[in-house]
Amino acid sequence: MSDFASLSPEELANRRQALRRQRRIRNVQTIWRVLAISGMAVGALWLISRPVWVIRSSDQIAIEGNERLSDEAIQALLPLAYPQSLLEVEPEQIAQFIQTQAPVSYAEVTRQLLPPRLNVYVQERHPVAVTIPTQPKPLSTQAQDSKPAHQPGLLDSRGHWMAQSNFTTIAPDTPLPELKVKGFDPQYQGEWSMLYQALQGTSITVAEIDWQIPSNVILHTQVGTVHLGILDPQTLERQLSTLAQLRSLTSTDNIPEVEYIDLSNPETPAIKTITPP
Repeated sequence: MSDFASLSPEELANRRQALRRQRRIRNVQTIWRVLAISGMAVGALWLISRPVWVIRSSDQIAIEGNERLSDEAIQALLPLAYPQSLLEVEPEQIAQFIQTQAPVSYAEVTRQLLPPRLNVYVQERHPVAVTIPTQPKPLSTQAQDSKPAHQPGLLDSRGHWMAQSNFTTIAPDTPLPELKVKGFDPQYQGEWSMLYQALQGTSITVAEIDWQIPSNVILHTQVGTVHLGILDPQTLERQLSTLAQLRSLTSTDNIPEVEYIDLSNPETPAIKTITPP
């Protein structure tokens, strides 16, 4: 109060005028900032909405990460109608579509404005076995048609199942695996991963795995038909080791014909021979 009391009326008027000038300057600056930001936003939207930001052909789709699958096969798979605006493309939906229709474990799709294009990155699944359907394909719903028991499929080393038709469509020149699995069910995924890894560590060639009866998994091998019983990680390695020791059965001429080898207890293997008529 003492400072204002010591000022003359003229000085007080000058101070009020200076304050009003400062407020006007701040208001003008605020208005310009709002106009500048709004102009930039409108300009960006205008640029993006221009016809130049359009995917006109598959040449504007860049594929990365693929090894067996060709760029053309993945490009042809994408659910796009050319020409299509980049703003209308849903990257997450396209990535999900790729994962369900192609043998890939992961897909990522991103949009790029300059130059306008789609970038697609995939991680492929490598099939190691063919699944043989054990039930006729039903005539009811599409969801049932996609079950492993109802149509031929493929397995990767981790037990991920994929429809064989999807794989042969997108990779027609890729040979199918020789190993066959009959009676596979997705609930066996963990056991399959264990079994396949164990088979890679043995010298015995396995042509087919019969999983129709989970309590007795059967291997068709170069040694003969082998009954493993219930798959058990504690005994599987011992079972395969014992089977390798029985390899001499295939090169011996003076023994009866073997119907199957029972390795459900690898400590006491049993051989079932075919009784002559």
